[in-house]
Amino acid sequence: MLNVYIVRHGETDTNKMGAINGSSVDLPLNQTGIKQVETLRDSFDINQIDCVYASPLKRAQQTAEILAQGKREVITDKRLTEMNYGNWDGKDTQEIRDKYPQVFDELGYFKENYSDYSTGESYQELGARLMDFWHDLIQQHENEAVLLVFHGTASRSMVQNILGIPNIALIGEIQNAGVINFSVDDRSKKAYLRYYNRVAPGKFFLKK
Repeated sequence: MLNVYIVRHGETDTNKMGAINGSSVDLPLNQTGIKQVETLRDSFDINQIDCVYASPLKRAQQTAEILAQGKREVITDKRLTEMNYGNWDGKDTQEIRDKYPQVFDELGYFKENYSDYSTGESYQELGARLMDFWHDLIQQHENEAVLLVFHGTASRSMVQNILGIPNIALIGEIQNAGVINFSVDDRSKKAYLRYYNRVAPGKFFLKK
C-alpha cells in the first residue's frame, strides 16, 4: 500500500485575520503557526516518510521544512498551490460575504459559483491540476509513505476528487497543521480515506 499524508500548513496572519488566503497571498507562518507545526513535528515520525512534496508558497514550504527536519528533501510542485482567488485574494472574508452572500455555503466556504463573481480560478480548474499531480504520484510511488504539504481549499478539493464526492460543500476544511491520511492499493490504485483532520498530539501512523 502507498500511504499518503496530507498536511495543511500552519497558521498565517491572513488566517488569523479572516482574510482570503489564496495563491497570491504568500506570507510565512506566524508564531502560532510555527508552534502548531512544531507540535505536529513532535508527534509525526519523519523517519517513516519516504518522500515529501510541498506547494511553492512560503507557508507550505516552511511547514514542510519544519516537519522534514533536514532528514528529507522537500520537493516543490506548483500543482499543489492554493486556489487562485483572483481579485478577492487577500480581502476580508466578511466584506465579500456582505456583498456576495450567494457565493457562501452553510459552513462559510465559497460555493462553486464564486468564480462567476470574481476573477479567480474555478473549482474545476483547481481539481484538474490537483488530480494531475495525484495521478502522477500514485503511478510513481508504490508501497511507500509520502507527505504532501499544502493548503486548506486545495486539500478539500483533492479529497473531493479522489473520493468522487459531487459537491465540495460536503467537505469541511481541516485545521491548520491538520492531517489527512489515504491508503492507495498498489495494484488497483483505489484510494481509501483512513482519517481526516487529525491534529497533534495524536497517532498518525496506523497499522496496515
